[in-house]
Amino acid sequence: MKTNEISSAIKQLASDDGVAREKARNALVAAESREVTEALIAELVDYRHQVRWEAAKALSQIGDPVAALPLVHAMGDDDHDVAWVAAEGVAEMGEKGLQAVLSGLTHSSRSGSFYKVAHHALKEIRKHGKHRDVVAKVMETLEGVEPRLSAPIAAYEAIQELRGNGLPAA
Repeated sequence: MKTNEISSAIKQLASDDGVAREKARNALVAAESREVTEALIAELVDYRHQVRWEAAKALSQIGDPVAALPLVHAMGDDDHDVAWVAAEGVAEMGEKGLQAVLSGLTHSSRSGSFYKVAHHALKEIRKHGKHRDVVAKVMETLEGVEPRLSAPIAAYEAIQELRGNGLPAA
């Protein structure tokens, strides 16, 4: 996909026509180049919720680990649908997604809704069966009384434990 085709497809993500948006998203996903990934990451902060949703969905489908941290940032989106799609995309990224979610959780100034979305991402990651014990410990803090206080600590400890298990640093 050429640069002008990428730009055109990105513009279509803002269309009022859902079919046009889906067609553009599918074309971007099929191209799955670094240029496409970078263009979609830039759209995660668009003022239009449907553009952010389409970008998060496309990045989730592409699965490029470069998008893991931007998707974690999108998990804090004011639009719950955007946040949820971003969480599911990060969950599909395996080790990189887990590292990104844990890194995002280390910031104690997150909103309450971010913690719920992070819990969903961790639940999906746990289904893949890797690092179940580590993920379970962090999920417990997200289910607790004050996740803003306990989740950052648990996430930091989980990162340290995973690094001790040979997982590369995020």
